[in-house]
Amino acid sequence: MKTAFTVICTILFISAGIVPVQAASVDTLVLSEIFYDRSGVDDRYEWIELFNGTSGVIDLSGWSIGWGGTAYSNGTFQLNGTIGPAEYLVFGGPSSDLSNGNPIYSLAVDINPDLQNSGTIADGVALFHNPASSITTTSIPFFSVVYGGSNSSGLIDHTGAVSAVDVGDAPEGQSIEFLSGLDGWAINPSPNPGSGSLSTVPIPPAVCLLGSGLFSLFGFRRKMIKV
Repeated sequence: MKTAFTVICTILFISAGIVPVQAASVDTLVLSEIFYDRSGVDDRYEWIELFNGTSGVIDLSGWSIGWGGTAYSNGTFQLNGTIGPAEYLVFGGPSSDLSNGNPIYSLAVDINPDLQNSGTIADGVALFHNPASSITTTSIPFFSVVYGGSNSSGLIDHTGAVSAVDVGDAPEGQSIEFLSGLDGWAINPSPNPGSGSLSTVPIPPAVCLLGSGLFSLFGFRRKMIKV
């Protein structure tokens, strides 16, 4: 039945000239891209991107970022301002040029201390749903990424368990980007601050309702489905 429904929706997309959404959807606030290793001096060129996958505006005053090699509390930053639905926000810098992807900063601030460049031992960046002043070595992140080699420092994930390594160490001038779903994190050779593949846009409900109505028209019935 699901297969028939998918076929009908696909036919409707094509006949109506609608292109199915290819972007991966998320339904929360996430870290979406991180640039930590510039070719040359990293200081004042690093940045972190957030994506709001919800349907509402998020007040960032209750959110913070932590990063480090041995613990996320090695460096912390208190977020502020707001981020709209399906919106990307980039903070860091404040320097911007071709070497770090020409970011336009929503929050232009020097990330200090610098983000870890990783290597054989993994490092991490985490999003916390609490003030930066309260982040400790045992704080459980809301969302995190561990990148590089082995997580021998025991950086934890949102469950409080030692995290698996999410992605390898990005070469100089490249970033790590969250692609959602089964794709997870990947190294991005061409950093794209302020944009990406994430989306909150679902399949148009009116189209799918029309497709479900066609089940009766074409004679699709549960009793006809044999397991």
